Amino acid sequence: MTRARCLKPFLVLALAASLVTGCGHGGADQEATATPEPIPTTALTLADVPGATSQAAYPGKRVEVLCKRIEPSVHGLVLLSEPDHAVTVEYQVDDVTVYETLALALTTTRPNGSFASIATDIASCDGTDEEVQFWSYGAPDSETGVLHATAGLPDALAGFTITTTGEDGAKHHIERIYAAVTTNNGEHPGVIVLTTVSSTDQPATPAPMDLLDTALQRANATLDPTAITTDIRPHTTPHPTNTTGQG
Repeated sequence: MTRARCLKPFLVLALAASLVTGCGHGGADQEATATPEPIPTTALTLADVPGATSQAAYPGKRVEVLCKRIEPSVHGLVLLSEPDHAVTVEYQVDDVTVYETLALALTTTRPNGSFASIATDIASCDGTDEEVQFWSYGAPDSETGVLHATAGLPDALAGFTITTTGEDGAKHHIERIYAAVTTNNGEHPGVIVLTTVSSTDQPATPAPMDLLDTALQRANATLDPTAITTDIRPHTTPHPTNTTGQG
């Protein structure tokens, strides 16, 4: 089942603290995802993803979890900030697919509000049945499953896991983290999204957290530990944060 999707005008996005209050899942922007584009120099390389045998880049998001405003908070804003729209790089690792979405140029007057809303929406969807759309070939294939918010993450991160089942009985285990980041010495806010999708009901290897430190290095980005709490005040430059050893 596919839900209606639309994007609000840019002015609303700029003034509404990054909350897209209308429908905002994919639509025409996602239909173009079957056409690859150049792989960003800020993305993980093929060698950075253990066991990966191929990579390709696409505009927008490749896997959308329709929990409240999670996807519009990342996807809707940056798609309107050309040429720095959100780009997802897809890596194939045996029966696992790894996705890295780079949204490094959020167009909003309150960038922290975008990440804060993601964390809030994930928490509110914890334990609920949600729809997932896979945009691999234009029109999405939909599956459903129970979303579980990931506990114990640092303040700069939010995430969830979900095991989905399709109408044909096929299962996928999805694990995703959203990382609030800044680039250009703390001046430019953004979000890096790391996702793994296995073709079974079991977690994939590597996990998103296994790739985070390298993803930050490649994007020349720094985690922003203030993003989840400062959703009203102007953006502040964070101190560098290393995730090694953090769960």
